[in-house]
Amino acid sequence: MNNNFDISRLQLLSARVLPLVFILILNSCSGSGGSTDGNVASTDTAASVIADDAALTGDDSSSATDQSADSVPDPLIQNSTRVTFDVQVPAIQSDALQLNLAWGDQEFFADWVGDEFWAAVADLPTRTESQLSVTFFDRNGEITLASFETDFVTGTNTSESLRITVDQFDSGRWDDDGDGISNLDELIDGTYTSGLRVLLFSETQGFRHDSIPAALSALEELAATAGIDTVRADDSTGIFTQSNLANYDAVVWALTSGDVLDEQEQAAFEAYIAAGGGYAGIHAASDTEYNWPWYGGLVGAYFARHPEIQTATQIVENGTHPSTAHLESIWTRTDEWYDFQSNPRGRVNVLLTLDESTYNGGGMGADHPIAWYHEYMGGRSWYTGGGHTTQSYSEPDFRAHLLGGLSYAIGLDQ
Repeated sequence: MNNNFDISRLQLLSARVLPLVFILILNSCSGSGGSTDGNVASTDTAASVIADDAALTGDDSSSATDQSADSVPDPLIQNSTRVTFDVQVPAIQSDALQLNLAWGDQEFFADWVGDEFWAAVADLPTRTESQLSVTFFDRNGEITLASFETDFVTGTNTSESLRITVDQFDSGRWDDDGDGISNLDELIDGTYTSGLRVLLFSETQGFRHDSIPAALSALEELAATAGIDTVRADDSTGIFTQSNLANYDAVVWALTSGDVLDEQEQAAFEAYIAAGGGYAGIHAASDTEYNWPWYGGLVGAYFARHPEIQTATQIVENGTHPSTAHLESIWTRTDEWYDFQSNPRGRVNVLLTLDESTYNGGGMGADHPIAWYHEYMGGRSWYTGGGHTTQSYSEPDFRAHLLGGLSYAIGLDQ
């Protein structure tokens, strides 16, 4: 005998089940006129008994089933809406623009479509209302240009779209320097200033590139979008002195060549870098000052040779630096591709390498750095081997590459 058997429960069940069995037997013998009512009554009675029995025995299987059903989302119910945001921003020329959107606690970036048009896609919960904020930036988030806020309610469709036009943006309240003129207006008319100054140095004592005017114009335009003042110098005389160089946050050597500085000017530039100054070298800057070892260390490597102008693929080794953050993993473009007298890897931080299998005449092999940066003797140095052609300076990606290098040389990334 099982000592755990509950006699009282068995007696109670028997007392309730036996009368039910008796009722069922009587109903089965009755005529058709009362069979329907009898069957309903017996069914209801049976269901009641079964429910009571479940309560008596502690059977909670139905409750567990209900809880399980509640925990699994119904796939037939639409609970997410894919929203496309089409945005037209105020017109401004810059290679460092950014458009951010926030809806409730969700934040996402928009992609540039072309001209003043941007687009973003987000999966948002249906039948939900939150504030939508759209903010337009220059210099990749550092200068706020304009914004737009509204309450946005998602519907029940699987997809929908929202269009925001340029006249909905408010730019008047963004005034970083407090002069009563918005950042956007100042950037458009070229009066925005960050207090930063850059010297654009382009003296040549060797080969002189036809693309120098385009390079200088591009650098001036790019600097203006960041509120940076620029000064041109096509000759070092009276420019490369300690007192004058102290007025600049960086010096760009734009396609320089040959021996351009005398010994006093070299000493002044060394002191400038030691004091925390910045240097950016473009293309033939590595074809400069071969007899000045200090400069060779600053630029990173000296030019050796180049094949004919052609298309080649560059591999992005560092996608977080301001001069490469806008690029995909590979960057294919047309230029004059330099070989260098030595591989700078180990002395510098490599940003881009050339894939020599994608063009003819490369002479450095599998490891061919073409752009890099490093800290040097107290200052900062950035170099790119691109920029031989005039067309380079109208390419959006190359212009963004230059602006990122300039930002690093100045120290804006810190």
